[in-house]
Amino acid sequence: MSDQDNTRNVINGGTIHGDVVMGGAVSLKQRPRPGLVRTLVVVACALALVGAGTTYYAFHAADGDDGPRLNARYEPGHGDANTTAVVPRVVTPSELPAVTGCGAARTWLHTQGATDVGASPLTISMAGNGHTVAIEGLRATIVGEPRDPLPGTVVDCSEPGEGEKIDLGVDLDATDPVALIGSYGPVSFAPYFTDKYVYLENQKPEVISLTVLAARHSYDYVLTVEGSVDGEHRTWTLKDGDRPFHISGVRRERTTSLLTRGRGWETSYSEGAGSRLRCNPCYDREEQEIPGTAVGGAPGGYSPTFVSATDPAKRPAAPTPPLTVDEHDAESVAIAWAVTAGSTDTSRGDTGPAAVLPRIRRYLTRELAAEGGGLNPCTVDGVSWPAEMTARRGWSVVLTATASPIDGKYGASHLTGDTVELEVPVTCVFRAEDGWSQQSGFFSARVKLQRQSDGSYLISTIRKMEYGVLPLPGPAQ
Repeated sequence: MSDQDNTRNVINGGTIHGDVVMGGAVSLKQRPRPGLVRTLVVVACALALVGAGTTYYAFHAADGDDGPRLNARYEPGHGDANTTAVVPRVVTPSELPAVTGCGAARTWLHTQGATDVGASPLTISMAGNGHTVAIEGLRATIVGEPRDPLPGTVVDCSEPGEGEKIDLGVDLDATDPVALIGSYGPVSFAPYFTDKYVYLENQKPEVISLTVLAARHSYDYVLTVEGSVDGEHRTWTLKDGDRPFHISGVRRERTTSLLTRGRGWETSYSEGAGSRLRCNPCYDREEQEIPGTAVGGAPGGYSPTFVSATDPAKRPAAPTPPLTVDEHDAESVAIAWAVTAGSTDTSRGDTGPAAVLPRIRRYLTRELAAEGGGLNPCTVDGVSWPAEMTARRGWSVVLTATASPIDGKYGASHLTGDTVELEVPVTCVFRAEDGWSQQSGFFSARVKLQRQSDGSYLISTIRKMEYGVLPLPGPAQ
């Protein structure tokens, strides 16, 4: 069965004749190597992108009343167990639906006008209709000019467990965005329609799952399908109704986002939300290399689609990084405090952690500000810089910060009460002008916030989180 057999295609309800797929649904049943790759797919990608829902995009392309019918639509149930989208307004954790699965979140997000970030799942359905039809190629065609990643609130949902299959992928950042061989999770760099085509049986649908990738820019695009009907060349264009599909790129700067890993919604500060992985080569569920997925000249192993714009420890251009702060959202205030308090620079006159007090005062109660502002998240013990920082001219930068309810008490009642307690783990990096650098260890603050008469929140207490250690069992008596 030559190439089709070697690529381990599984045909549901169809047959294979040489390099011709007849009917059924094409499924590349694959998985990445265990351990490292599974972690990369779930975390770095930390990433997202599909659940179940009711909204969808659709367009039918028909070759006359009796010709083959092609349909491309947004598919809530397709893709892996993650979803990332950006809503063009401020969204708070209390607004989001309860975490019962990423499908409910995706459905809600699209009703709010959200756009997929980094990866967008589509399903292409095709069926013959009394004609001999062969599909010989598929590509994305960009409409208009690429744009910057969209602004708004980024929402990222990651579910535990294995995701659904991914058959094909298209990378809009590529110079030639043709259909690529997909795998479980990542997408390869290898074109799919090189020596094979899909043959459509009469009245029998063929279904292809397609993941469209975009990291550098936001795009409007249509899908172009090449093939033949009764031996005559044809081209079909698939759209989102009467308009192009669209997808947002991945933001290159650190920013706030809302995320969940199957627990409750948390507010996070980081970069690269929505980034996906590419594989070269790719591997199937038996941990065997998928033939044809090794591509010379492409990055080897597993690589993210997102590339940071700058050195993550580069000296910030401003004393406080750009932040969108909702002062009526306790988690948003806690993140703003952590990022602002952890951004220090001796060249701007910051002689120690206490120097940031004027910048964080807006997030503190009057009493806490009078006491000096409390602990600083980018210090060794909450109160002092590393010794090297005091001897060198340098700065500190917050790389990541997350705010979530204490002891896993998720839900609106724990985020909107008169008193809200949050756990805020923060990672920072210190850098000196002479090249010295040091990344902080794990520092997690326990932050208590009080709701004010106008509904806003201010931090009243900052303590270092203490984690209990279960005692080891003693010797058997």
